[in-house]
Amino acid sequence: MCEILFISSGFLVGYNYYRKNMKCDYESSLQYCYKHIRNFYPLEFINTLYGFFVIQGKKYNLTDIEILISNLLMIKSWSRYSKLASCFNSISWFLSALIFCYFLTPLLLKGIENICKSLKLFVLVLLLRILIEEIVSKGALNLFDANFHRGPIIRLLEFYMGMLLIPSFFLFKFYLDKYKNRLSLKIFFTLIQLFLPSIIYWIMLKYNYLLLRCYFIIIFCIFIFISGYEYGFLSDLFASKFFVILMNCQMEMYLVQITINDIFNKLINNERFVNKYNNETQLLVKLFIIFISAYSYKICLKDKFSKLLDSFLTKLKIIIFN
Repeated sequence: MCEILFISSGFLVGYNYYRKNMKCDYESSLQYCYKHIRNFYPLEFINTLYGFFVIQGKKYNLTDIEILISNLLMIKSWSRYSKLASCFNSISWFLSALIFCYFLTPLLLKGIENICKSLKLFVLVLLLRILIEEIVSKGALNLFDANFHRGPIIRLLEFYMGMLLIPSFFLFKFYLDKYKNRLSLKIFFTLIQLFLPSIIYWIMLKYNYLLLRCYFIIIFCIFIFISGYEYGFLSDLFASKFFVILMNCQMEMYLVQITINDIFNKLINNERFVNKYNNETQLLVKLFIIFISAYSYKICLKDKFSKLLDSFLTKLKIIIFN
């Protein structure tokens, strides 16, 4: 799932900024990076404090304070101790690596200026991603430990592969748009949307432990590429109001799920709740609570906390430079 998350993140960034001018300099990188940080950091800060005082994961040669600082500064993914990701807040490694991808986005956009360049770079990056994991799996490159996939460099390659799909995506879209209202095309894409995830899941089960993770990236790229087209009946369903609301708060849902899950598990492990509800019911209740919490945060608190972060950093900047 980590590969899918980073490839799709890069795909969406490329989709939104394809053929849009963005300066490729240090200031533009910081601005673009902070535009995303301000949206999720307040909630990440809350999760980290909860993890520090309540969960407290394993230390892995670090003190609690060092782990806390690595979480708050969003540098956890740069540690050689990739198991550090399980400490306090296991989501922060993902955000740490994603921030690195966002910081380099103005530079990466240069690679999708034309289809020929993007295809060449895609093949090059794919081969580099496979080569690194093959070398690491044989113990010849000690950049990371066994769970090296949490490293920002590896995730940057997957993020960039998602971006490099965009020129080809829009080329096909140009030719397909003229047929988008045809029933045959809608049926064709609906069948693909229904069966492709099942086929990919079967491939993952069949070849799990037989192939390295890097080889699954190819089918993930195909899946994300095809899923981007909005021609099937499922696309019409996902465009309904409920799914739009759900998708608009997906980052918040992702951020709160660890904390909500921990709180929920502490409640149901109480003797009064044990065996009262089956696992399926518990899962549905968790998902509902996660959605309500995320949606409430997004509507009521997100903008306020983001502005509070802006204000804090502005004052900090004044203090430092004065």
